[in-house]
Amino acid sequence: MAVNGTRETCWLYRFEAGSALHLFTNLSTTITLDDEDYSGEWQITHTPPTYSGRAEDAEVDITMHEGSPLTDLFINGPPAYSIKVRVLELDLVTGVTTPAYRGWIVRAPFKLTESLVGFHCKSAWHFFERQSLTGSLSILSRYSIYDPRSGVDWALLGTNITVTALNEARDVLTVTGITQPDDWFRGGFIVAPDNDKRGILRHETVGADKQLSLTSAFPLFTLANGFTADIYPGDDLAYSTWANKFASETNNGERWGGWQYTPNVDPVIKGVI
Repeated sequence: MAVNGTRETCWLYRFEAGSALHLFTNLSTTITLDDEDYSGEWQITHTPPTYSGRAEDAEVDITMHEGSPLTDLFINGPPAYSIKVRVLELDLVTGVTTPAYRGWIVRAPFKLTESLVGFHCKSAWHFFERQSLTGSLSILSRYSIYDPRSGVDWALLGTNITVTALNEARDVLTVTGITQPDDWFRGGFIVAPDNDKRGILRHETVGADKQLSLTSAFPLFTLANGFTADIYPGDDLAYSTWANKFASETNNGERWGGWQYTPNVDPVIKGVI
């Protein structure tokens, strides 16, 4: 709000990310309050909170320019910890703050064409909600077997194969070296000798041959008849896959990054702290 061209209030944004605290203001200069500096370096705005009779419907969207220490946390996907959000209105004349919103970041889609990140926040949300989905209670892992959080040395999952033929489009390979059943490598990937990679759409037995159908073709001098390569199995993020297919790597599914059983009702609503 401004009177005679002079701003009387501003917004302060506090993000608690684990042990780190990220502070921002919508002003173009830094604001110091209670010996804490709220950076004005990054463009940041928020929508008015939406409220209803359901606590989990109290939501806010905070939009911020990418490249800040906060947005960097989401570059490689959602962080492993929850991030608390507080929005305060500061009276620049009296120095008094008024709480405007408290909650958590539950999704953070990047708007690549505008160099912006939109943090979707809820003041209460289902404890089992996945940050990549709008619904709650997903039975899929929050990350892949190839994610460092799984604790698996994924290089040990590789199988060395030799290419014996390619189709004309160079996106279907006939190979030797596969002893695993069909579809074991479906959803996985193949790494050529120069480390170029392609996804595997299908892994099947055709006659006496093992064939891999790829997401796209390799260049002629990257992978050709007689070349060797490494292929890695697919992960559909299900608990049964980690407990069986990757049993030895995950201690029979112990390292799975999700919840094995979906309750009939939401067991917990996590309120604002």
